[in-house]
Amino acid sequence: PQNPKTPFNFYIFEIFKIKMQALVGDTFFKKKILEKEVEINDKFESAGEEELENIKILALYFSAYSCPACRIFTNCLKEFYNSINLDSKFLEIIYVPCDPDEEGFKNNYALMPWLSFRFGDEHSAELRKKFEVKQIPYLVVLDPLNDCNVISIRGRKEVQDQPNEWFDLWLSRQQKQKYMDPIPDTPISVTYTDEALEAMRVYEEWKEERRKEEEKEKEERT
Repeated sequence: PQNPKTPFNFYIFEIFKIKMQALVGDTFFKKKILEKEVEINDKFESAGEEELENIKILALYFSAYSCPACRIFTNCLKEFYNSINLDSKFLEIIYVPCDPDEEGFKNNYALMPWLSFRFGDEHSAELRKKFEVKQIPYLVVLDPLNDCNVISIRGRKEVQDQPNEWFDLWLSRQQKQKYMDPIPDTPISVTYTDEALEAMRVYEEWKEERRKEEEKEKEERT
């Protein structure tokens, strides 16, 4: 005889899927080769809603390649993502591009193993507005099994501080359905680590060197 729970579970899953699609859509990029030891992977391919099936936690990662603090946090988040999904896919992350141009988007996504919205996807702008994203890097943690309710708006700080402990707490909040107001409180990410400040200094020096080189090339052409 057929398991009576099966049709019910399928029906519930379809409802959750519809609500999740309303928030994030069903068209993404994913990596063609998902190798944890590959530091830079610039090979993308199209992906759909099937990538979000059976996950426990969904996170939205707002980032840009031009932001040194983002690139530092991406490395931290990548370790966390690979560790949590070591045996089975529990966590999926979607990169929400905040890059001003497509080149920056491609450079940034090449550093990430998870899903991404396409550059210029309308969902990116809608999500930035919905969560009032004013500072990056920014990580919003959602419950994909319950209307994509917000589990945490402090994902960046939590992953940096105690990632494994916080993942268990996210699951606990999910089970108890203890959700947060989706509007972020300011200023979790205004304090930069010494490492981030150094990266920003190096980046500014690089930009200045590039500017001088371009001016020199321009003079040589004239």
